[in-house]
Amino acid sequence: MQTGQAIGQTDRRKINHHHFQPPLGRKGYHQNCSADVVAAFRLLVWYQSRALTPDLLSATLPVAMALLQIFAKPPEEGKVKTRLIPDLGKAKATKVYRHCLRYTLNLAQQSTFDYQLWLGENSNNLFFAAEQYKLQQGDDLGQRMHHALSQGLAESDAVLLIGSDCLDLTANHLTLAAEALIDNDLVLLPTFDGGFAMIGCRKINASLFSGVQWSSEHVLAQTLNNASKINYRVHLLETVRDIDTLSDLNHYPELRALVTQN
Repeated sequence: MQTGQAIGQTDRRKINHHHFQPPLGRKGYHQNCSADVVAAFRLLVWYQSRALTPDLLSATLPVAMALLQIFAKPPEEGKVKTRLIPDLGKAKATKVYRHCLRYTLNLAQQSTFDYQLWLGENSNNLFFAAEQYKLQQGDDLGQRMHHALSQGLAESDAVLLIGSDCLDLTANHLTLAAEALIDNDLVLLPTFDGGFAMIGCRKINASLFSGVQWSSEHVLAQTLNNASKINYRVHLLETVRDIDTLSDLNHYPELRALVTQN
């Protein structure tokens, strides 16, 4: 399989029968439940050998069971951060996006989560030379998220989906979201502009995104309203900022420095 190329349904989360890699109880492998029991026992012994407490063990298991997905676009001038272009121009708007994308990929790579990169289109951009990726599918953002989340839930008990333009997002947010999904069906990381920077779920229904006005200040409220209609238990994390407008840049000195460079 080539790096920097679109991949199919199988990826690096394949089961290795000699090592504990897949999350416990992963959907699609219930016929091998005895292997799950053995894996769970080995994991417990591993933690006990390091004198970790049961609380730390229980806090770590949700992370092992969740898959992280990243929605991104190839960083091509004129196609990213278009709302910044009137103020900054195509080149500097692309610099901002590349910085945010690099931050997001580093966050995923340094986390304890298995992750998937989902691009909006095929790309030979060197930015993704070391990455494998899947292609988003759907006519709008809701359809694309539903498709990706559905695919993820076929492989994992829980999925976290993030964008690539939120510098406030941290590894702690990912862990808190995974833990929240123990007792909830849906977790959202709200943004100050009325949207959300992360969605996590244990199950997904297309009606969750029905009628949502994407790229508007109503996204979060409409998604929560839909969740209520289908009786989802929802957990909201703290509100964060994503990068969409020139005023957003003022909160990040590194971005201000980036766009003031000649």
